[in-house]
Amino acid sequence: MNREPHNRRWITAAAALVAAVVAVTGTESALALTLFPTRIVLDTEDRAAQLQIINNSNRPQRYVIEWRAMAMTPSGRLQFAERTQIPTPQASDYLISGPRQAIVPPNGYQVVRLLSRIPPDAPSGEYRSHLLVSEPPMQTDEAPSASGETGIQIEINTVVRTTIPVILRKGDTSVAIEPKDWWFRSDTPDGPKLGLTVQRQGNQSVNAQATITWVENNESERRLVQRVFAVYTDIDQRSVIHRLPNLSDIDLSKGRIRYVLERLYDDGQPAETLFTRVLDLTALSRSSASSR
Repeated sequence: MNREPHNRRWITAAAALVAAVVAVTGTESALALTLFPTRIVLDTEDRAAQLQIINNSNRPQRYVIEWRAMAMTPSGRLQFAERTQIPTPQASDYLISGPRQAIVPPNGYQVVRLLSRIPPDAPSGEYRSHLLVSEPPMQTDEAPSASGETGIQIEINTVVRTTIPVILRKGDTSVAIEPKDWWFRSDTPDGPKLGLTVQRQGNQSVNAQATITWVENNESERRLVQRVFAVYTDIDQRSVIHRLPNLSDIDLSKGRIRYVLERLYDDGQPAETLFTRVLDLTALSRSSASSR
């Protein structure tokens, strides 16, 4: 009978343990880091702001803070990019921030201060950069084990990184949003989905909240989804896909979907309604199927 070599069995088990530890360690580290607020907007009146880096763990953490350029794709994804590849000018050129790194005690926080120094002759419009907060592994003074044990020793260090947008506006800025290309599919592997393309006009980005409500016979209402998303000045239009809850208990022929998109103030409160649409999911499903 063939037997699997002992070393091979040990390495296989170690690989499984590594995968499990990476998953747990990465999740715990991500949960330990909190940034507040999650979005900063400065203008000619509000020239200063603060960011809190909160360490929710039970041990000291070292954080590094740096500016990065990020671009939004038409699908809404944010990705790191060279600043020359992004049409939106960088806010970091006109911002002073500090500190650049800090060791935060357990359950403590560090304040990062930002100050706008944009000159009067800078072009009007919107500038944007992203603050990247990373948590490199803490160095320890522990000496290597001298027990003489043989085998493979594995040390796992994860690096947690979080970004927030920092927006600087100068002069007159405005934005208008219009929806187009609606579609609905009830048979996706992830459940029913409602999608649309958002068209942006103007020299300003928008941070918006979509509220999707099922209205049956103009009487009873049931909120299905509420979601916040942004459309940055890098793009003129963005596709948005909403995952809807299970609709098996709803007769789609007896009601409509009401879709409301609201622009949010910088503190996250609704500022104004950008548009409202009432949609027939049955008709929308038929048109979506015919266009495939």
